[in-house]
Amino acid sequence: MTQARETRPQPAAGAEVGSLIGGAFGLVFLIVNSASFSTLGRILVLVMGIAAFAAIAFFALRSLGRMKRAQVSSANSAKGQDEVSPGRAVPFGRSYWIIVGVEALALFGGTRLLSGLGHPELGVAWVAFVVGTHFYALGHVFKLNRFHILATVVTLCGIAGFIAFFASIPAFIPILGGIIPGFVLLAFGLWALVAVDDR
Repeated sequence: MTQARETRPQPAAGAEVGSLIGGAFGLVFLIVNSASFSTLGRILVLVMGIAAFAAIAFFALRSLGRMKRAQVSSANSAKGQDEVSPGRAVPFGRSYWIIVGVEALALFGGTRLLSGLGHPELGVAWVAFVVGTHFYALGHVFKLNRFHILATVVTLCGIAGFIAFFASIPAFIPILGGIIPGFVLLAFGLWALVAVDDR
């Protein structure tokens, strides 16, 4: 029984932390970009977003708790060893932080440029585009094909926001570039906690 428990499929390394980060950003997308909605519309968006993030937090913390208990159990059963290596290493190394740094610079620089050009409403579309494209790099670093799916969907949402601007329907920019990517990030945050076979 113990052997079966140890060998069952697990989420990718760092999935718990990654899902919490992605889910938090998704919730922020919903909070910021639903400001122009009707009261009822905003309440519905926020209730769904908060419920999704609560589910992510529950499953992520439960998974981290199981990992902690497994490490304690291994430490107790390993009698002559001083140190026990964790079951899954968290892969947030130098490459990850370089990608995040480039993303932050692109976000800040791009939104400032758009505001300077007199089009601050395009900031949300730019944010979606940058956040989406950075997942291509993360997919390569983490060797997770599902990140390429996330990257494509969120990047296309950002592009759709720019198309809405040029099509003279700016009211759709926060929906296409903010609300949809927010829900996508929350959905992928939940998916990240599912066992991975595409590594």
